[in-house]
Amino acid sequence: MTETRPASPRLQRWILIGSAVACFVLAWLAASWRPLWYDELYTFHVAHEPSLFATLRALLAGADTNPPLDYLLRHLSMTLLGDSPAAFRLPSALAFLAGLFAIYGYVRPRVPFAAAAAAFLAPIGTAAVFFSYEGRAYALLFCSGVLALLAWQRAVASTTPRRLAVLALALCVGPFSHYFGVLAFVPPALGEACRTLERRRIDLGIVAAFAVAALASLLLWPIAKLALGMQSAFWASTFSFADAYQYFTGFLQYADSPVPIVLACGVVLVLGLLAVPRWRAVLRVPVPAHELVGAIALAYTPVLAFVLASVLTGALTPRYVIAFVPGAAILLGYLVAMVAPVLPRTAWLAAACIAALGLGGFVRALDDLFDQEGFPTELREVIETTPLPVAFDTPHKFLEYSYYAPAKVRERFVYPMNPSLAALLRGFNNDEIALRGLARIEPLRVTDYREFAAQTQEFLLVRDLDFAPALARQLPGDGFCLIQIAQARSVVLLHVTRGCWD
Repeated sequence: MTETRPASPRLQRWILIGSAVACFVLAWLAASWRPLWYDELYTFHVAHEPSLFATLRALLAGADTNPPLDYLLRHLSMTLLGDSPAAFRLPSALAFLAGLFAIYGYVRPRVPFAAAAAAFLAPIGTAAVFFSYEGRAYALLFCSGVLALLAWQRAVASTTPRRLAVLALALCVGPFSHYFGVLAFVPPALGEACRTLERRRIDLGIVAAFAVAALASLLLWPIAKLALGMQSAFWASTFSFADAYQYFTGFLQYADSPVPIVLACGVVLVLGLLAVPRWRAVLRVPVPAHELVGAIALAYTPVLAFVLASVLTGALTPRYVIAFVPGAAILLGYLVAMVAPVLPRTAWLAAACIAALGLGGFVRALDDLFDQEGFPTELREVIETTPLPVAFDTPHKFLEYSYYAPAKVRERFVYPMNPSLAALLRGFNNDEIALRGLARIEPLRVTDYREFAAQTQEFLLVRDLDFAPALARQLPGDGFCLIQIAQARSVVLLHVTRGCWD
């Protein structure tokens, strides 16, 4: 396909590099300002082990239940740059950018630069950009599917041993980052099936690369068994096929407004319809059928994830389907390319709008992060004035405040809730199981409720009003009186005594 007045290669490079640098800087600032939260702290403590071997040993001991790649990358990052939140989260920013460049690499051989740039920029305007500065495996999951697609596309073009090895490694990125990353196999597999039908013969080299990656993924079984042990009462176990629509809309909107990807699709579609007399020219985008099949399959990851959750994992939440965003971005690139031959300026307009709205939304999001506290001053000042034990009704705040509190305060923190009682009171108990696993490598006071209640007559209780209560529900029935004495946003501090007095 030819372009009208194509941008020079130098300008193209500057557009891509400038956008990537801007995204990286914003992600680094967000990573520096935002306090580490509950899920991230699991990754942090495991990755903070003294060696790569110790990190793997912690995972095998049940300190956390996800595959090892994310932890190992963060361990290396903190070894090189220190254990600051930004250094800990750096692999997420790099993985997100890798996903953007993989999107561009997949679509650029088939579409004009402006359309490829629109696809490259589209994820920045979605909720996926949030995970460019979160210390969990979701940025790796974001890029895993499109990396596999790109490696497969290159291997198909030239089936050399080197490219087949890269394909096998790219396929492993998904499952070694997150269990739902196994879905990274599906888009290139479906694309290859389409290609096989077209050629009427099997490409044994490609099949061998898939087989090697699948066999390598079996190494994850010892850790995967620990994750399967949480199926029975996991908080994300109540999912249905109807949620798939919300997974799409949840990511394809940002800051409660339609994302640039949606706006761009609408603009391009309308302008494309205005060019109906030349519709044959508009629709001539030379994308091979097998590449289109792969992109469509990636864009429908939420549907594939529902099948996987129903058959095997028993849990599903929107974060697990983040890999579909690059698939949607690729399809957007194809859509913009349809209009480019007739209305070339439209393609540039779509790319510019996506860049401006996406990066602008990212800048606005930083405002909410700048003044956040890991341990709110309103609660800390009250807790520091008393020697009483501090119990937590929320496992999230227990882990977060334990990380940010001074050592003398932290030694009074306790989480007195056992898995069986939590399952009865909340309906899920994965947090209690997970905290006991983490306590194998971190000095966390996680105790049984009955033992704590029998030995403690007076204490402070931290409760998050946004989290399902357990301790706060059980205490009144066991003769304890709860009186609120402080509050910081949705978190309240209660003074608890056995018996109530006027």
